[in-house]
Amino acid sequence: MGDILDKQDVGQRIRQLRHMYDYTQAEFAELIDISINFLSEIENGKKGLSQDTLAKICRQLNTSADYVLFGIKQKQSSLIDLANALTIEELETTIRYLESLIEMKKIPV
Repeated sequence: MGDILDKQDVGQRIRQLRHMYDYTQAEFAELIDISINFLSEIENGKKGLSQDTLAKICRQLNTSADYVLFGIKQKQSSLIDLANALTIEELETTIRYLESLIEMKKIPV
């Protein structure tokens, strides 16, 4: 039975995210408390990573484990999705709040 994860892909996604945040390998390794050599092996698909290391990577790079492991991006909630999750009372309160903000913008300062 083959591996579920492609370590090369996992490492590549970590490297791309690290570059996005403009971290060197040394800086990033220190932030997540692993050696530079171990980070290099992860990024090159030679080593896997523990749950703790995965959690540190996700937290530091502000991403999900789904993205790091499988390349699945989190669905961004739309305003409509957020509104649909509100109760009627919460929605009415939100509308009143927004109307108040709009009125405040009309008052000359």
